[in-house]
Amino acid sequence: MLAILAQANGGDGADGAFLAILLMGVCGFYIALLLIGIFFLLTLHKALAKCHPRNRTMEPGMVWLNLIPLFNLVWQFITVVKVAESLEYEYRDRGWHRRGEDYGKGLGITTCALGFGGIIPYCGILIVLAGLVCSIVYWVKIAGYSRDLSTGSTRYDDYDDDEDDHYDDDRRPRRRRRERDDDERDDKRNERKDRDERDDEGDKRDERKPWERR
Repeated sequence: MLAILAQANGGDGADGAFLAILLMGVCGFYIALLLIGIFFLLTLHKALAKCHPRNRTMEPGMVWLNLIPLFNLVWQFITVVKVAESLEYEYRDRGWHRRGEDYGKGLGITTCALGFGGIIPYCGILIVLAGLVCSIVYWVKIAGYSRDLSTGSTRYDDYDDDEDDHYDDDRRPRRRRRERDDDERDDKRNERKDRDERDDEGDKRDERKPWERR
């Protein structure tokens, strides 16, 4: 490669070597970014995979669509929202949800928005750096949720009992409570039906004539 670049620059080996080093540096930078992005998406994938399928609003494999250039400019926002929703549903389902927790939604959207700051003249580099810091914090935050779902060690005492319409006093999902109530209503309905049938049979026996009762 050095010889080719040297010939392209009129045999100036120094310039060719400089261009070769510059080219390898740029390629190495983008490869490093790609690897970091893969590990980041892997964290999101694991977090979604640890959520029960009924609580997911996005399948884990769909996070890898963020590797598609240009498409990821929009999909990254959708990914952040769906991951936050899935984590929230899972935490609610386990009875771990606490009031005010957004599961990285606000931070993730901010990170995605700051990524576009590079096109702003003069201050663009500062905005990109701010986005980099936010992305690291978001990454750590999602990794923490994923770790909690693996260990099952987190138990919150200040769970949302005012705004949460999914859980009752004993911190069970409301849908489970509703299923339990439905079963109880069915049992009571069946008992009432059996009692009515017995009463009807008793009434019929009472209506029979004396000689028919023998």
